[in-house]
Amino acid sequence: MAEEVVLLDLLPSAFGMRVRIALALKGVKYEFKEEDLWDKSPLLLKMNPVYKMIPVLIHNGNPISESLIIVQYIDEVWKDESPLLPSDPYQRAQAMFWADFIDKKASFSVLSSFMHHWAKKVCMAKGEEQETAKKELIECLKLLEGELGDKPYFGGENLGFVDVALVPFYCWFYAYETCGNFSIEAECPTVVAWGSVSMADEVVLLDFWPSAFAMRVRIALALKGIKYENKLEDLRDKSPLLLKMNPVHKKIPVLIHNGKPICESLIIVQYIDDVWKGESPLLSSDPYQRAQALFWADFVDKKICNWARKVCMTKGEEQETAKKELIECLKVLEGELGDKPYFGGENLGFVDVALVPFYCWFYSYETCGNFSIEAECPTLIGWAKRCMEKESVSNSLPDEHKVYRYLLQVKKRIGIE
Repeated sequence: MAEEVVLLDLLPSAFGMRVRIALALKGVKYEFKEEDLWDKSPLLLKMNPVYKMIPVLIHNGNPISESLIIVQYIDEVWKDESPLLPSDPYQRAQAMFWADFIDKKASFSVLSSFMHHWAKKVCMAKGEEQETAKKELIECLKLLEGELGDKPYFGGENLGFVDVALVPFYCWFYAYETCGNFSIEAECPTVVAWGSVSMADEVVLLDFWPSAFAMRVRIALALKGIKYENKLEDLRDKSPLLLKMNPVHKKIPVLIHNGKPICESLIIVQYIDDVWKGESPLLSSDPYQRAQALFWADFVDKKICNWARKVCMTKGEEQETAKKELIECLKVLEGELGDKPYFGGENLGFVDVALVPFYCWFYSYETCGNFSIEAECPTLIGWAKRCMEKESVSNSLPDEHKVYRYLLQVKKRIGIE
């Protein structure tokens, strides 16, 4: 039976943000229900009758309240992904101490249910009381800087329990600074740098719009709901960034994740699936099924690409041979698809992402080779049309006529036609 996970929350709440971060780190899908704290829902009053406050996590009908308790619960239930609390008892106790330190300054009134005690006063008080609050807030942050030391995160090399407890307040720093007319960064540069790193997940794609290989990456990112910066390359005048990030092949696509480059489209798609596991899994967790998907994606790279290129770029007997080989390969893939809606089964999978970008090139193959893929492989065309019904696919693929016009330009430039 599927797990039911519901979060009763309020978007500006730093305490609710803790839970959302923990669920995201674990890749747990959940239903978000926003509360109006001035008109609390019967569900909230039923699920948290003691405090009547958000956040409340409802897991298979069972409510868990208080943000740090919820985060600890999430860490214990979904153990395998991104552990937040260390297994060592002493380190675990230390993490809980510092998270408690953050909460000890919290007030749970309606006005301040999403603010740190001193930070609330910075925003809500004036004069001497505000000045005192500013000093106390900075003192607290400096103590946390001391605990952070030279580690990238409180959890060490990765986000941990204390990071999840504190980082939601980072998005409130601007409000504190503006209300209090001071600079947290000037006083606590280390904690601000930590906040920037914790908040950042920089994803850049070095891309070329007609490339079926780059389309794979765009589809995978869209399926996972990952926001990214798309940088289009001119392959006749490659950018210094491309040459730096892919010095071996000097080709697109290249995914740059937090400054680290990943090259080769199928490797990139697999990386995306490994890093952002919670949404739309592409590869099965079963080793045999995973191996089969990798095999067929490799088949696409070794067979389809080669024969499709020859259909477009050759003539005569060589082109006729390429057409026959391409159709034969597509029929082999039809056999693997069988009566499934997608190669991945009921949902798009790794092989679907590997193959479907070539669909927007089918018109070019057919026009150059004067044949019909649909007449030869109707099942495969039906599959492709189903894929195109998904926005993650249709929005990632260019118009087939635009692709054909690009192909004609390439052929003219290299003197084929």
